[in-house]
Amino acid sequence: MSEGHSGHYGVFVVEDHPIMRLALGKAIRSEPDFDLCGEAASAGEALQLIPLYWPDIILVDVSLPGTDGIALVRQILKRWPDMRVVVVSGYHEPSYADAARQAGALDYVVKGDIARLIEAIRRAVN
Repeated sequence: MSEGHSGHYGVFVVEDHPIMRLALGKAIRSEPDFDLCGEAASAGEALQLIPLYWPDIILVDVSLPGTDGIALVRQILKRWPDMRVVVVSGYHEPSYADAARQAGALDYVVKGDIARLIEAIRRAVN
């Protein structure tokens, strides 16, 4: 994973909405020890790009075109069992958080709570 090389944690974002992807990237880049190492707009694109960037953590949106984010978490962890994943979603319902954790996500963060997101990333990489 990238931390050992640069002293920074590489964060990969999987989010289909361009404005939200931009906002997440801005939040990540605002932290001195985080690098936005890659991004994808779909599950298929993510599965192709993750091995190229080998991030320390992956942020996955629940709602993605084709394969949903919960299924993507399962696929990521099946291929790369040591990968750290946090699910980011606009859904406040506890059932989504439960499903994300059952799939293997380390945390579930509701979009818009940037402080909570940064805290979740920090917990996941430490």
